Amino acid sequence: MTTFKKLLICSVSLIICFFVEIAIDMACGGEVDPYDYYISFFHNNVQRTQEYEPFYFTSYKFLYDDDERVSEAEINSREWATYLGGGVKAADVQKAMYRLKGNADTALYVGYLAGKGSLPDSLKNNTFLQALPSNKSALKYYQFAKRVESIANVRFEYWDPKEMDTEGLKSAGEEALSNANTENDKFIKLRYLYQAQRLLHYGKNYEQAANVYDKYLVNYKTDSHVKGWALALNAGEKRRLKDTIQAAYLFSKVFAQYPERRIQAYRNYNYINVKSSQVLALANNKSEKAVIMAIDGFSNSELDNRSLKEVYHYEPTSDMVGVLLVREINKLEEYYLTPTLEGSPILLNSYYNKLADSTKLHAQNHMKQLNAFCEQLASEKKYPEYGLGKLAQAYMAWMQKDTKAGQAYMDALKDEKLSDKFNDQKQIIQLLLTAQGMQQYNEVNEAALLPSLKWLDAKVAHEVNVNTSSRDWGFYGQYPFAATARNFYQNIMAPAYLKQRDTSKAALAMLQGDATIKKVIEPSYQTIGFWQNYLHSSAINKLVAWKKSPPATPYLNFMTKKLVIYKTDDLYGLLGTAYLREHKYPEAAAALNMVNEKELNKFPTNFYDEKATGADPFISQMADYPKLLLKKGGKGYNKRQFAQAMVAYQKQIKANPKTAATGYFDMATAIYNTSTYGNAWYLISYDWSSTDYGRKSIYYYDADYIKTTYAEKLFLQARQLSTNAEFKAKCTFMAAKCKQKQIKLPSYSDFPDYNYTKLQDAEKEYDKSVRRNPYFAELQKSYGKTAYYKLAVNDCSYLRDFLKRTK
Repeated sequence: MTTFKKLLICSVSLIICFFVEIAIDMACGGEVDPYDYYISFFHNNVQRTQEYEPFYFTSYKFLYDDDERVSEAEINSREWATYLGGGVKAADVQKAMYRLKGNADTALYVGYLAGKGSLPDSLKNNTFLQALPSNKSALKYYQFAKRVESIANVRFEYWDPKEMDTEGLKSAGEEALSNANTENDKFIKLRYLYQAQRLLHYGKNYEQAANVYDKYLVNYKTDSHVKGWALALNAGEKRRLKDTIQAAYLFSKVFAQYPERRIQAYRNYNYINVKSSQVLALANNKSEKAVIMAIDGFSNSELDNRSLKEVYHYEPTSDMVGVLLVREINKLEEYYLTPTLEGSPILLNSYYNKLADSTKLHAQNHMKQLNAFCEQLASEKKYPEYGLGKLAQAYMAWMQKDTKAGQAYMDALKDEKLSDKFNDQKQIIQLLLTAQGMQQYNEVNEAALLPSLKWLDAKVAHEVNVNTSSRDWGFYGQYPFAATARNFYQNIMAPAYLKQRDTSKAALAMLQGDATIKKVIEPSYQTIGFWQNYLHSSAINKLVAWKKSPPATPYLNFMTKKLVIYKTDDLYGLLGTAYLREHKYPEAAAALNMVNEKELNKFPTNFYDEKATGADPFISQMADYPKLLLKKGGKGYNKRQFAQAMVAYQKQIKANPKTAATGYFDMATAIYNTSTYGNAWYLISYDWSSTDYGRKSIYYYDADYIKTTYAEKLFLQARQLSTNAEFKAKCTFMAAKCKQKQIKLPSYSDFPDYNYTKLQDAEKEYDKSVRRNPYFAELQKSYGKTAYYKLAVNDCSYLRDFLKRTK
């Protein structure tokens, strides 16, 4: 029996989805959604301001959001509008400065701004351009700024990089400085000085640029944000001149004072990579120290309370305190909550391994420290939204399954006036605690949960209707209530129902957790995986009944509403598959009669000729590979045809006992071929993977799909009813193939510590086990003189190795 050694790296999935007209795209190695890769119930946007959203927690991106919260273009446009006065609109300034296309901008520069024509019709009502010619200083500066754009704003092309015109930039910088020295208008003078520093900086004349800042700009009396942009340039100059600690300190000041350059300052601070203690030594006050420690905390993706405590110590009223606290809660969700909850067998293809004891202890110690800080935050009431402390305490208690303590923290908030977002978060935590406190989900408890579930459902619907997020990532990362609903139904409720062996309600919970509004109308791969792999026929019959006649019970009526999305005959396809797995062939044939013929004939693409022809499961092969899918001129069986054929064999065996042996053998062959090793796995499984070979049993039908135990039983029945030695030898050898599949193939996943030595030892034991097949001794002893035995010895290396050991 030659084992298929060349296991394919990529799995091939058959998605014969029982939901009509829903395409599920399964891609190998898809990119992780950085906003939705761990189980979260604590929303990261509960604070009163979203000013620090770019620094929310995610392990998969340097920044949560790469966009500045404030627009530099808008700030500059407002300053120009205020300066020019006379009804000049900031929007007109922004359009002329930042939004004109290249050709229009050039035409304006060489035409109207040069006094050689009038404004084009598209700009004739632009108040900024109308006012500019009457202010000679402003016009001269604007003409200069436009002229140097071509050398200052060179777009970087990765495949066609262009050298900076350093000489041109130096010359333009010196010209800007000369103009500044002769300019009396304070507004215009500042911008010339900034241009001088900027152009010299871009031209890599860092010392000259720094001198401009130190001599003219550092003490320039103005509230203009241009001074902050000059400070950012100076920080960069310090960095280039190797004064890295001073550079980091200056970037921290830009971070604090100029939100339009905050992300730029944050990036540069981190690129410099100096110790926060060194930067703190330069800080002039507690506010500056708070910012330095906040940047340090925003950069830390590990569990760490230090920055949070320090920021609170230096500036307890800062909004950064709330951001840092929520970051720590979200970290706990990734490192502690998610691996704890994903121990459930429902969550297929989880990226998380079982929580290691050391990690668990570290997280619990972190929560203990964080809990003490939250108590301080709530009791001192220095932080404006001090209720966040109790919410965090209650949530951490829930994470640690301390329902009583969690409820006590929630009760402490009863008389507090909370913001709408805090109230929403409180409602979510209360739902979690209520569910955790239930010993069992019964009609009474389900009725108690229903109002909260309806509230959450309404929140999801409202959120999707009003959210205009354009992030190019998955759905749930943009909609926190939708993610909360999914996580609650699929990670809390479904496992609870599964533990009670109520798979029909677990299936409803999985379906209820999937968003079915706006962009997302198809079930998630978790839901599809659960419905396809965990449901017995009894559970599916309940779903069909609920689909046909909605339950009167308010809770069940609510939970079954999403069944309307799917047609009844789609459910019958799932039901027929379950009956095939349970070897109830008459029932399978009846259920599959309700399924559209076109859907039944959707076969997987095979490896050999890349055609979707299906297979003949009644073909018997000595060796598993290469697979023979069809005999010449043959046609593949769909599920209904297979069920009907098996019914015919059952009737034949009952009607004519003389042919029972061959009947059982053919049925055993078909059952074997529905395994992962056979040619017709698609008859009982919705997908196939090379990693299925010899894996541990996961699903209820793995007795056939992985272990081939029923096929073994039927081969033995066929052998018992026959008197033909050749036939009996064949039955014995096929039973040996089945027995081999019941030995688990070792894999790295068996060893949480990834111990290669243990893996090697397990592989050696596996090699011994497959060569000790008990049926080999029977073949040798009882059928050693048959022609089939000689063929088997020639084909099966395991059998030959067994015979060598017995000599």
